[in-house]
Amino acid sequence: MVKQVQIPDDMPWYSQFAVHSYIEYQPTPDQSWRRIEIINETSGIRHYEITDKELHSPSRWGESVHIVAQKKENGPKLANEIASFARSYPDANRYVAWPGPNSNTFAEKLLRQTRASGHLDHNAVGKDYGWYLGRTAGGTGLEVQSPYFGLAAGMTEGIELHFIGLTAGVGIWPPAIKLPFISRLPPRASMGEKASLPE
Repeated sequence: MVKQVQIPDDMPWYSQFAVHSYIEYQPTPDQSWRRIEIINETSGIRHYEITDKELHSPSRWGESVHIVAQKKENGPKLANEIASFARSYPDANRYVAWPGPNSNTFAEKLLRQTRASGHLDHNAVGKDYGWYLGRTAGGTGLEVQSPYFGLAAGMTEGIELHFIGLTAGVGIWPPAIKLPFISRLPPRASMGEKASLPE
């Protein structure tokens, strides 16, 4: 599962419109779920087991959790790909809140380079940091990107323009309006509003 949570209110004002993205997965049906993410400039890559309570919790850091994407995939193969990606990620100890690389840069690159997939929220600042040409992280479109300008188009991505870490565009499926600093319209359902967890 790809999840997101709003940056907490106690963080600097300029980051409070942004979201933090992270991935949770279960290596095998008899193993615990795991979470992988970069939280801040001192955390490095955090890759750890989570409890069922944490998995199903509708909130984190006092903010609502939203499921961005979920996919049934071969757990052991995905687990190996994620571990390999984490070992080779070049910016594990480099964190720049804006424009990147940051927590969302890490999540976006993980989705691109493993069999996981999902389209991060347009306010996941840092997701488009770097040079890139190819398939979108959601897997349904194409993206061309430089550290400061870019364009993505696809079924789940819609049409997005990227400018110095900010994103504007329109969604196709589902329909949405995406404007910098503002939650997507209509907003995503939170876990508290819509239970959508795998058994």
